[in-house]
Amino acid sequence: MIDKDGILRPDKSDENVLELKNQKRKVMFDEKYSFRPRNIFFRMWAAFFRALAITVFNPFMVFKYHMCTFGGENIKKLRKQGFVMTCNHVHMFDDLSIGTNLFCWRKIYFTTLDANIRRPMIGFFLRSLGGIPIPAESLSGMKKFNEDVGTLLKKKKPVLYNPEAALWPYYREIRTFKRGAFSMAVKNDVPVLPIVVLFKRQKKKNGKFKYRIFFAVCQPVEIDKTLPDERSRSEKLQKQVYETTKRVAEEWYAIQDCGFGDEKIHRKLKPWKDLTFEKDQWVVKTKIQGVKA
Repeated sequence: MIDKDGILRPDKSDENVLELKNQKRKVMFDEKYSFRPRNIFFRMWAAFFRALAITVFNPFMVFKYHMCTFGGENIKKLRKQGFVMTCNHVHMFDDLSIGTNLFCWRKIYFTTLDANIRRPMIGFFLRSLGGIPIPAESLSGMKKFNEDVGTLLKKKKPVLYNPEAALWPYYREIRTFKRGAFSMAVKNDVPVLPIVVLFKRQKKKNGKFKYRIFFAVCQPVEIDKTLPDERSRSEKLQKQVYETTKRVAEEWYAIQDCGFGDEKIHRKLKPWKDLTFEKDQWVVKTKIQGVKA
């Protein structure tokens, strides 16, 4: 299909745009695989490599994409407990940027395709930064995956999911969510922290675009324990998080000119000065035609 920005996308919302090549590492993601690494030497290396990413990769992303965050105070509400995070998957480095920018002082774990871990060097680096492969072809591996992720949550570690299940670079709409992240949250009795990745773009002289990346951290969503079973609780949690993520994204692109050419309001709002994010709502400080301040 062709999206509203004229970019060719797959027909299925959970189909990846990018083809993953060079999957040469022979790794079996079964019941013997450690989705939660315990090797002391690997953990020492992972701590060093994460510190390196924070000092090198993160400044690069801030410089290149001018990354900034709205709603950072919502992270502090969960600083003493484990929780599940969700994020629309619209940039190659969105998960890594969340881990090195939003959670600079606290390590997070993030789920990723097992195909990514099979790639030489890249797979090793992803594992070092907290990547957990999703075993797509092994039932015993999936059981072990759920056990290890549950252990991380019980140890008060944050775990990030991409419930859209596939990477669509710079896609502005929110695709259908899968239920896995929310089932995991319900099984382990932890809240869900929705994060929304947003963009502004500017056309360069060579006809290409450069992008700015923004993170909107929403308020934690708690499990409705009045519902009778895990399935109904996870379905309600999924619906709540999806609706919040979708609304926050739609309002962001509706109230300002983000450079995509279909804006009804031709005014660029400066973060924090003209636009703030309070209780999952965008608040415009400057009076703009068609927008309530």
